[in-house]
Amino acid sequence: MTAADRDDAMTTGSPFVPDTSLPLIDVSIAEHLRHQAETFPDRPALIWDDGGVRTLDYRQLLAAVEALAVELAGLADPGDRIAVWSANSPQWVILECACALSATVVTGFNTAWSDAEVSHALDLTAPKALFVAEDNRGVDLRPRAARLAGARSHCQVIDLAGVETEAAPSGAARVLPRPGPDDAFLIQFTSGTTGRAKGAVLSHRTVLNAGYFRAVAVGADPTDVWVNPSPLHHMGGSVSMVFAAFSTGGCYVVLPRFSPAYQVDLMRRVGATRTGGVPTMLYALLEVPGFEEVLKSIRSVGLGGTSVAPSLVERLQSYGANVSISYGQSECPAVSNTPDWADAETAASTVGTITSHTELRLLGPDGSPVGPGRIGEVCVRSPFTMIGYHDMPEVTAQTIDPEGFLHTGDLGSLDERGLLRIQGRVREMIIRGGENIYPIEVEDVLLRHPAVEAVAVIGTPSERWGEEVAAVVRPAPGLAVTAEELEAHAGSALAHFKVPRQWRFVESFPLTASGKIRKVELGALFG
Repeated sequence: MTAADRDDAMTTGSPFVPDTSLPLIDVSIAEHLRHQAETFPDRPALIWDDGGVRTLDYRQLLAAVEALAVELAGLADPGDRIAVWSANSPQWVILECACALSATVVTGFNTAWSDAEVSHALDLTAPKALFVAEDNRGVDLRPRAARLAGARSHCQVIDLAGVETEAAPSGAARVLPRPGPDDAFLIQFTSGTTGRAKGAVLSHRTVLNAGYFRAVAVGADPTDVWVNPSPLHHMGGSVSMVFAAFSTGGCYVVLPRFSPAYQVDLMRRVGATRTGGVPTMLYALLEVPGFEEVLKSIRSVGLGGTSVAPSLVERLQSYGANVSISYGQSECPAVSNTPDWADAETAASTVGTITSHTELRLLGPDGSPVGPGRIGEVCVRSPFTMIGYHDMPEVTAQTIDPEGFLHTGDLGSLDERGLLRIQGRVREMIIRGGENIYPIEVEDVLLRHPAVEAVAVIGTPSERWGEEVAAVVRPAPGLAVTAEELEAHAGSALAHFKVPRQWRFVESFPLTASGKIRKVELGALFG
C-alpha cells in the first residue's frame, strides 16, 4: 500500500488497500506438510524432551501423521470433529496435523475448564473422539473425560499418550481424503472470560497463512527453532507457533507447561532462535539466571495478549532481541504485527502495521467510518478471518457483516504511520460523567511507572458519576509504590477524569490459560 493510498483511506474512512505483494500459500495444510517433507526431509521439524532431546525430521513427522490420519479416517468422516484435552505434547501436534490429513476438524479443550465448560464444548462440537492425557499440572484428565464423554454415545475417549511418535513411511496418503484450502480445519474456542465460550471455525488456508505471515513478519526461515510455552488449545500455540514453524520449514519445540527455569534450560539445549509469550512469562524468564545469555541467540521475542510496558521491551532489546507485538483473536489470528523499524515506545504502545491481504475499517458507534486518530471498532476483512462460529449462525451474522468484515469488538485508532493502537474492548469502555474512558490508555500510562509491573483498569459503580475509574496494580518485585504516587503519575499525562481514584494492590491476577487478566473477577476487590 502506498502512502497516498493510506492517506486517502484515513481521510475517507474507506478500507485500507491490502498489500498483496507476497502471495498466500493457497493449498491445504495436508498438501503443504507433504511439500515440506519433500523439500526438507532431513530438517528437524518437532523436538521435545523425553528424558533427553527427541527429534522428528519432516520425513518422520509426516510418517507419524499419516499413520494416525489413517486411524482417524476409520472412525470419523471428513468434517467430523476430533477433540483433544491435554497439556502440550508431541502427540498433540501429531494429532493436529493428522486431522488435516484426514479432513477432520480438530478442536482443543482448555485444560483449566470445569466439568460444565467441557460438557458445553462436547455438546456444541459433538466430536467423534476425545483424545485425552494430563493437564499442565500433571493431573490425569482421563477419569473426567471418561465420565463426561462417556455419557455421550457419539464420542469415543482415546488415550493421547498412546499416539505413536514414530512410524515407517507407508504410502498411506493414497487412501486418505484430500481437503481443500477452504475446508474447515480448526475450531478455536474463544477465551470465555464472559459468557459461554464460542467455537470459531478456521479453514486450512486461514491457519496455515496466519502462521506463515506471522513468521514472515519477523523474518523467519528454515533454520529457526521456535520455543514458546503458549498452550496448544490456544490460538497462540496451535496456529501462530506450530504453523509459523511448519509453514517456513522451521522446527517447533514442545513445552508441556510454562516453567521458567526448565524453559531456559531447554532453550539452551535445543539452540532456540525464537521465543515469546505474554508479558508475565517474560518477566519470570528474565529472573532466571542464564536467560540473558540465551537471549543473545534469540532472533525475535513475540509478545501479545495484553498491554506491554515499554520498560520490558527496552530490557529485552538491551540484550539484542528483536521484540514483535502481534495482534489477533480466535476469530482472526492475524491482524497486525510490529514493523522491524519500531523503537521500544512504538512497539509497546501499538500493535504494529496491518498484516498483508487485510482490509481494515474503524467504525464509530453509529457504524460510520472514523478518520485518522479517532477511535472506532476494529473491523477486518481478510483470508485470516473465521468461517463463522460453529453451529451459531445468528451470532456469526452479528459478528461478520454482509460485506464480509469481521467486527472484532476491539476499539482502535490509526496514526499517520499506519500503526494500529488498541484502545480496549467496546464493552470495557468506562463512561464517567458522560466522558468516555478507554482502560488501555490509562494502563499504558501506569505501566510507565518503574514500580508497576502489571495493571488492570476497570469501571466501578458510582452514584455520582455513574462509573468511577479503578486500578488494580501488581508492583514490580522489590519496589513499593502508593496510590498517591500513582495518582500523581497518571495526572501528569491524563485528563483528571481519567485518573483512577480507587486502587488495589495485588501479588497476582486471576488469569486465563493464555495469560490474559480476567477483568470480570476484579470488581469484587472493590466491594
